[in-house]
Amino acid sequence: MPHDEPEWTAFRRRAIGERIRTARRYRGLTQEQLAHSIGLDRRSIHRYETAQRDPTLSNLILIADALEVPLSALVADSLELDLRDAHRDTRPAR
Repeated sequence: MPHDEPEWTAFRRRAIGERIRTARRYRGLTQEQLAHSIGLDRRSIHRYETAQRDPTLSNLILIADALEVPLSALVADSLELDLRDAHRDTRPAR
């Protein structure tokens, strides 16, 4: 983390990690399963969930897709992740 980074960013980083963990558990996935589904290793998911590393935007998009939640549910300012609405398919048609 850069030294000139505002202190509140660490709080936001932890919140994003907690949302990833909450959504992953809600879906009944292990870190290993989530990582495999998006082409990462389990340690990467662990580091994101514990705010040791920042996921790239591309990885956040892949994580949201794999967990079937809108990207905004992972990064929104609100501390609540409403998984009742997460069942909506937010992915574009393929």
